[in-house]
Amino acid sequence: MTLLIVLCILLGLIGVGVPIAFALVSIAIGIFWMADVDLLIVAQRFYRGVQSFPLLAVPLFILAGQVMTRSGISGHLVEFAKTLVGQMRGGLAAVNVVTSMFFAGMSGTSMSDTAAVGGMLIDPMVKRGYSRPFTGAVTAASSTIGIIIPPSVPMVILGAYLGISTGALFAAGLISGVVLGLALILVAWLISIRQGYPVEAAFSPTRAVRAFARALPALLMPAIILGGILGGVFTATEASAVAVVYGVAVGMFYYRTLTPRLLYRTLCEAAVLSGAVMLVTAAAHVMGFAFTYEQLAQSILKPLAELEVTPVMFLVLLSVVMIVAGTFLDGIAMIFIIVPLFFPAINQLGIDPVHFGMVVVLCWGIGQQTPPVGAALFITSVIAKVDMLSLTRANLPFIAVMVLVLAAVILFPETFVLWVPRALGL
Repeated sequence: MTLLIVLCILLGLIGVGVPIAFALVSIAIGIFWMADVDLLIVAQRFYRGVQSFPLLAVPLFILAGQVMTRSGISGHLVEFAKTLVGQMRGGLAAVNVVTSMFFAGMSGTSMSDTAAVGGMLIDPMVKRGYSRPFTGAVTAASSTIGIIIPPSVPMVILGAYLGISTGALFAAGLISGVVLGLALILVAWLISIRQGYPVEAAFSPTRAVRAFARALPALLMPAIILGGILGGVFTATEASAVAVVYGVAVGMFYYRTLTPRLLYRTLCEAAVLSGAVMLVTAAAHVMGFAFTYEQLAQSILKPLAELEVTPVMFLVLLSVVMIVAGTFLDGIAMIFIIVPLFFPAINQLGIDPVHFGMVVVLCWGIGQQTPPVGAALFITSVIAKVDMLSLTRANLPFIAVMVLVLAAVILFPETFVLWVPRALGL
């Protein structure tokens, strides 16, 4: 009952417009005050919430993504993707997904994917006869891949918060991200056949080689990041710093599109976005400690023990709660509000922490597609100039296939999640 009251008050604060970070800290202060705990603990835990070496990767990956976006490399990735899948029916829709898969290896966030890919492809797709709702839906859905294919900011935050290896989460995201991308391409292709959307230029080996050569410096970035992390050359945090240096070098000296003035603006934008993320992270750490202090997670663990819940049932329950919560909560808020209530049970149920983490990240991605809070949906509706209702309707087939991929990850963890980390010894 105490947990229910706390969650209702928290949702009420968020519902009336209180910023998430302040709502989380307010709840924690209330819990500590009622328990007669010195409120100095709030400041101490707030500081410790971001005093983490792995969390340094968050602002750096955000900066790396912003640098690559501002460098104008999206156009080169789009041209290369066109040479690969443009000859399909509805080729530009497939190009949209493939470009997001490429971009996912650089940005670490779905918002960067949505803005970069949407800005490049939505208008050309509309001019080629694609409907605006479908165009927006493809863009929003494919942006989900941005937080699944590494590097992924949500994986860094989740790994630091729960003590899960970031490298293992990155490795686990490879198969799931590629499978999701292929599934989205299949759905887009089937819809394109039904709607009679056009085919782009036939495949040309010469054009493909030229496009690949122009896009190669951008494509090398995820290879360097993942190769370095998975090969044990550097940690995820060190990889984020390498990504920033590489992105700046490529933008300034190879593509020559990143000017000092543009770099300064990019640094400012990344600082604002990183500050918002880290503020919520610190506040959520305070509330997480308050939950632990009051043993509120026990209200979840006891019923699970009594009902003899299986690992699959547990992960399905977690997914349902997170997807429903995703309609009114941001992904970061879900990690710090919902995940701490479920995570203590995974040892009891024999669930691998990496498997648990991948389910959480996939649910985060699906939550970004659901109104009214869905960030990817909101950004896409603005870029595509289409209302949220029409965009949501067009997005339903893509959301359905995301849920199917989530179900596959829950049911077959060895195939879709764990075999790559284990093969690499992570």
